[in-house]
Amino acid sequence: MNTMNNTTPRILVATIALATLCATLSIGAAKSAATAKGACYPLATCPVSGKPLDKDSVAFVIEDSTNPLNDGREIRFCCPKCVASFTAEPQKFLPAIDAAIIEQQRPFYPLIKCIVMTEDDLPLPGSEDAGKLRELVVLNDLVRVCCPGCIKKIKKDPAKFVAIIDAAAIAAQKKNYALTTCPVSGEALEPDATEVVIGERLVRLCCGGCADKAKQNPGAIYAKLDAGTTKSAPTAPAKPAAPATTAK
Repeated sequence: MNTMNNTTPRILVATIALATLCATLSIGAAKSAATAKGACYPLATCPVSGKPLDKDSVAFVIEDSTNPLNDGREIRFCCPKCVASFTAEPQKFLPAIDAAIIEQQRPFYPLIKCIVMTEDDLPLPGSEDAGKLRELVVLNDLVRVCCPGCIKKIKKDPAKFVAIIDAAAIAAQKKNYALTTCPVSGEALEPDATEVVIGERLVRLCCGGCADKAKQNPGAIYAKLDAGTTKSAPTAPAKPAAPATTAK
């Protein structure tokens, strides 16, 4: 009887200690949310359901250490169920996402030379090197290169090349930028307005807070940019020739 009484507290203490250890291990193993890199998701519809994205869309960040072009890339969905469908088979959806982004951003691509081999023009359709031209999506931005070999260099430092394209887009589009007010707040734009690039397009805003809001709803921003362009002089650079081959 005494043995039972002496042992019971020890069993209870051991049980509590084990429960505490399990809880600690569980907390330590909890995975923190991945941090998005590069540009915001530029498309207006969910890549799984095809439904329009709104303010309640769900952002998911791809984690793929084997592919720097996708590692940290943001994709948006209409609901958690579509996120689950995507994560189960990402390669089922990514080619269509990339093709849509390429088609969307190609008219605004600011460079006529390869971003890696900077002395080389991008091949044109019908030219001897036309088959070498590659278009790839790097963290939601279109990048065009003169040959497959350049893709390897892009993968070594994706952010570096995206930054170059963003700077070129600002330089190409700023002179003829059509809007005089912030597309988010409606306030008049000052000469030192905040400038961001969303989907290869320059967007000028009154402040950094509006820049964050603009990235949450690119479709609405594009509509305002297009409306402003229609009412004034054309702002988009000449459409580059479309290649027959995308990156592999």
